[in-house]
Amino acid sequence: MTGVVAVFHTDCCCSSSSFAGFNPQLFTRPCNTSASSVMQTLFASAGKTSFITTGDARRSVRKTSGSTCTDSLRLHSSSPECRLLVRSSKLSEPKTTKDHRSLPHKSLVNSAPVLLTDHPAPTSEFSAEEEEEEEEANSSSTSRGDLDSDPAASLLSPVLIRQQQEQQKKKKDAAVNKKKKSTVKSPSIQEAAAAAGKGQSLLPVDQTGSPTKEEGSNSRGKKKNQQQQSVPLDQMRSLTKEEGIRKGKKKTRQQQSLPVDQMGSLTKDGSSSSSRGKKKTQQQQHKVELLSNSSDEYERMLMNLIDQLQGIHLHALALERWHAPQLKKVHSRYQESARNLLHYVAFRSLDIAGLQETLTSLGLSSLESCEACTLASVNSVISSLRSLLYSAQVDSSRCIEWTSKLSSEMLQCATQEISRQIGQGNLSSNSQELLGPLSSERGTHIMVTLPSESALEEDTLIQTLLKAGMNVARVNCAHDGPETWSKMIHKVRYFSQLLETPCRVMMDLAGPKLRTGPMRPGPSVLKLKPFKDDAGEVTSPARVWLASQEDVMKPAASENRVADASIPIMEDISRWHKKIAVGDIFKFKDRKGRSRELLVVAKAATGAWAECKNSAYIESGTEFTIIGGKGAKKCRVTVGELPQVEQAIVLRAGDKLMLTRESILGSPAVLDKAGNIVAPARVSCTLEQVFDAAKIGDPIKFDEGKITGVISAVSSSEICVEITDAGDHKGRKLRGEKAINLPQTDLAVCGLTAKDTGDLDFVATNGDIVALSFVNGPSDVHCLQTELRNRGAPENLGIVLKIETELGFQRLPAVLLQAMETRNSVGVMVARGDMAVECGWQRLAEMQDQILVTCEASHVPTIWATQVLEGMAKSGIPSRAEITDAASGSRAECVMLNKGPHIMEAVSSLDDILRREACHRRKNHAIMHPLSHFQNFQ
Repeated sequence: MTGVVAVFHTDCCCSSSSFAGFNPQLFTRPCNTSASSVMQTLFASAGKTSFITTGDARRSVRKTSGSTCTDSLRLHSSSPECRLLVRSSKLSEPKTTKDHRSLPHKSLVNSAPVLLTDHPAPTSEFSAEEEEEEEEANSSSTSRGDLDSDPAASLLSPVLIRQQQEQQKKKKDAAVNKKKKSTVKSPSIQEAAAAAGKGQSLLPVDQTGSPTKEEGSNSRGKKKNQQQQSVPLDQMRSLTKEEGIRKGKKKTRQQQSLPVDQMGSLTKDGSSSSSRGKKKTQQQQHKVELLSNSSDEYERMLMNLIDQLQGIHLHALALERWHAPQLKKVHSRYQESARNLLHYVAFRSLDIAGLQETLTSLGLSSLESCEACTLASVNSVISSLRSLLYSAQVDSSRCIEWTSKLSSEMLQCATQEISRQIGQGNLSSNSQELLGPLSSERGTHIMVTLPSESALEEDTLIQTLLKAGMNVARVNCAHDGPETWSKMIHKVRYFSQLLETPCRVMMDLAGPKLRTGPMRPGPSVLKLKPFKDDAGEVTSPARVWLASQEDVMKPAASENRVADASIPIMEDISRWHKKIAVGDIFKFKDRKGRSRELLVVAKAATGAWAECKNSAYIESGTEFTIIGGKGAKKCRVTVGELPQVEQAIVLRAGDKLMLTRESILGSPAVLDKAGNIVAPARVSCTLEQVFDAAKIGDPIKFDEGKITGVISAVSSSEICVEITDAGDHKGRKLRGEKAINLPQTDLAVCGLTAKDTGDLDFVATNGDIVALSFVNGPSDVHCLQTELRNRGAPENLGIVLKIETELGFQRLPAVLLQAMETRNSVGVMVARGDMAVECGWQRLAEMQDQILVTCEASHVPTIWATQVLEGMAKSGIPSRAEITDAASGSRAECVMLNKGPHIMEAVSSLDDILRREACHRRKNHAIMHPLSHFQNFQ
């Protein structure tokens, strides 16, 4: 039997008034008293002596007064004056009984809040006979009236109810039989004389006074018929079973007592007919026993399953009641969603793996898809089990009584459950309100990150993306500024109305960025690199845009042409642009002194397109000689100022790296002539809080986990990192603006930075959705809600919470409850980039799935983000793993693509993939339409 362990402060008092029927003043007592005395006082004040447990769904209440208590006693006060923790523990084991259906279920023991009082039951002042008469007189009211009147009795487990009713039934039958025996009358003298005068006898007897064989059998048959008529119909099956066993035993005894001269002749194999009869009787008896045992075991299994599921039901309701104060703060539109979230959290806090296997073996739901309607799914399985139990129950009337009673009482205890239709409807409506309407042919939205170039007036990227299937445009507030953002948003609004395609704008706040500082600049060199096959043959030359210094960053639109590099020309465009033609060649010598040439393939108003079939390194000041189609020199031009190439630090396992608080330019290690390190490599860190929170031995990762190390020394201005993994012996390069992750360091950084607070002024009035980065807890969400309220942001401004750390993942239910306190639409982005680095690559698949199901339980839409079709967006060719990952994104309400040269092709491919998946999958549920290649199978 499960019990409680109460942990008290040694010098404080506890007080609570959250229990119906309890006197709050009784809690105000020194807590150094024993837990048993406190529990004894509590239940004495409630007027009953009982044990209440939500772990195995058993509550047995002995009524000693009119007051009742139906609340599960689970106390926890966060105030420093009181702390009472109620935990599960194992107390004394119950006595062994033949009917082990009354034992607690091991799968639910110690899994839920449990309360057990040790207050002794009051001793009876009546004798055993008086108690028996009183119980017989009140048996009907105890089995029916108390269940109707006492709310605590309604939470009795079905096993206890059934056992209690069986005991009362046995006492009733014993009293009836005793009364019948006492009222049986012998034939009167007058009846006997009258019968004798007619030559008859009331009971035919032989010479010894016992009934004759013929007449005795008739009398026994009549007596049996009378007994059967007097037996209630609900006991016929059990009587028939027992009678069959008694007949088999009796027949065996008769065969054993037969004289030798009456035994049948021996058969050919030497066995007699009596032995054959004995063997047949034993086989029949064995079959009856097997059928009886298997039926009992089947019923026992169904009862155990019902008990476990009712325990889950009560555990979910207890957690809902425990969080009742927080539920009151939740906005009315999220009340059902918040309750279902708590039910699902309680459901997944239990180990039900064994229960799932048993339910599956019975052909019932294993509850693996109960996220959107947890309690409704549990109750549906309970109803199915009760139907099976009703069919298998020997005493069907008894089964109907307690199942219908428990069903009605469970509905009275629980609040209105959330059906599957309500859950799916809430999720669908929340998704449309946050992300906008969607075509019925595709069940998932597509979000695309807009590049800075899309703000240009002549750029048509946004129009093309909308035609390809974009539903949400993402603006990254970590880049550019309000002026560029405003141009992007204006173009999205314009083309959305022009094409009659709804499109929302999400402003993604930068958040706290823990990155490496800038590196020392290198030479101003531009590398041209064509694509080659394995044999070294050029498959695609490097495409180059040639233009003046003002227009070099604005390549002219050209069909199927994307610039691999842009080269500025120092001379005015009027001096050379009119002289060149398609087919002309730009000859030059690169930085290494090799002769190279560029072939002009197209001409535009502001420049020209050229191709290079060999690798080349071009630096500022390189001279180009333009040669015509017949070999004539037309003119010479000079390459303008090229951007400097940022240096990188090459790190290998065993190297030292110094992180500095001071903002300096990163530099590689200094080596002497012998190759020994004189000074380690140094780079600055963008987040100063790291130097206050880091500890020796904490792991640290750079550039999305490509380089890992361990902190070996910490000071107020520097952190020494020892590199433990950097690839092979060649090492890996660390550049500026690369991410730094400290998975086991609590940085205590708010998700809303000073820059984000300034950007909110623009976001609150121009965006449809605001995304908060690096959400670690409810406090980050509360801070954003406060800032939006202070700025008078509209209620229809959506909020997307980006879960990127393990701490945010662990606190996701609390984060969602905090987000539901306002009217704003809520969504969650599964930011898999930092999450994989923070939590480990091996756990990424597990964690992203758990985020999806948790958000489905709260009816909150999710966004599948980070590196979706990234290879296709960059090169135009996807990998097989990318296609599979994009198809898995159909389980979310939105899939996000990042920018790239081939982003249009990526959006079109994703649109096609999601349309196909919509025919076969909805969230985690498979939709089984007929498969065409199976229809033709012969």
